[in-house]
Amino acid sequence: MYTKNKKTVKKQLQMLILVLSAMVSLTSCLSTGVETSVSNTCYISGVSVTSFRRVETCKAADGVTDSTYHSTFSGTNWIFTINQKTLLVENRDSLPYNTDLSRVVLNLTYVGATAYYRASDAWDDEQWLVYNTTDSIDIRQPLHIRVVATDNTERRYTLRMNVHTSHSDSLHWALVEGHEAINGASPMKATTWEDKVGVLVNDGDAVAWMSHAESNSGEWDKVVTDLPTSTDVNSLAKNNKALYVNTADGALYSSTDGVAWTMLCQEEGLRLAGASNDKLYAIFSGTLWSTPENVIEWVAEPLDDSAALLPDQEVVSFSYAQNSSLTRMILLGNRSVATDSTAVVWTKSWTEFENENTESWMHYTRSDDNIRQLPMFKQMSLMYYDNMLMAAIGDSYDGSVSAMERFYVSQDNGLTWSRLQTILPPSDIRLTDSYIASTVDNSNFIWLFAGGKVYRGRLNRLGFTRPDVY
Repeated sequence: MYTKNKKTVKKQLQMLILVLSAMVSLTSCLSTGVETSVSNTCYISGVSVTSFRRVETCKAADGVTDSTYHSTFSGTNWIFTINQKTLLVENRDSLPYNTDLSRVVLNLTYVGATAYYRASDAWDDEQWLVYNTTDSIDIRQPLHIRVVATDNTERRYTLRMNVHTSHSDSLHWALVEGHEAINGASPMKATTWEDKVGVLVNDGDAVAWMSHAESNSGEWDKVVTDLPTSTDVNSLAKNNKALYVNTADGALYSSTDGVAWTMLCQEEGLRLAGASNDKLYAIFSGTLWSTPENVIEWVAEPLDDSAALLPDQEVVSFSYAQNSSLTRMILLGNRSVATDSTAVVWTKSWTEFENENTESWMHYTRSDDNIRQLPMFKQMSLMYYDNMLMAAIGDSYDGSVSAMERFYVSQDNGLTWSRLQTILPPSDIRLTDSYIASTVDNSNFIWLFAGGKVYRGRLNRLGFTRPDVY
């Protein structure tokens, strides 16, 4: 009898524990009006979309009427986050412009007995639809999703799909306020400096530093510098410490504000060929030289080809970071040799683990096999934009290309060049006969100086920082 009673009591205790556990589970999804821990009986655990449709519009064969068609793209790159506290589900990276959300097959993973959905702006008495994996759901407006547990308690989520509201690869040009201050009649070179856009201008009577806030509002601040009128403003270069420029008689100057300049040295025929963060580069005495930027001690640079192939007119240089560890310099221009029909291009690169001093400059050998060599232009302003070299150009020497007809770009660091088809210069500065300058600011806006006007524009996707909201 004693043994039997002991077993009976043990079974009764086990039953009591099971009953209490079931009571806790039944109440875990009840709406209490206060914050509770995430229920393990009714919640969304995953959301994905296998593919999306996109609406594309183009001109029909007649070139007049619009033709609309649908294309598809994979949805695997768009991750949906689930906030179990606010019960919001959304894709943090916006979907491409023109994504069609009217018919989306949603892959919903949840814990619970059933899931329902309806538009978030539905009336309280509107019907809830039972979710199934084959439904094409209209998600142009956010959805409410109910996950219901076996005891009819529930949890309600809001599902929102974020889509870019403008085409990622389009660019709108806007005139910069006060653009009339720069008339384009004088040689000029533009750059960014201390969160402003700066332009060094030589009108023949004085050299002025003109600066403007990176925004489209405000006026140009003009200050006459102490630079001599022999300054070649097109030689303007910078690193993260100072601005540099040379004069026609080979004097090299530096400045930390664009206004007050200090002469560093003078070498006959010196032409500044760029600046890295630690070194200055210049062409003189028939070859390419470098020096530490803080102590002028010129050392001949290693070249992989003849120094006679260095440019001696319309010289342009640019230093840019290709990634977090690789820095590259590009040097290009024309030679005053009657037999040349294309520009010359040199490049040098180094990583944080390599010595900049010992890395050689590489000459891109010109050959008939490369049909996309850079033409010889009378003006060129070089930028690095959207992971490619981009040049605003003047007339070509052979007359085949007109000034600012197109931008020229290189996606392989200067080896091959082509006319950019997706971004066009503003129509009222094409074919300009004025001086040309350009730069890119810290917010990915291109600043374009030509035809006595100043324009500012940015590819939409380079300005995307947060998802667009409905």
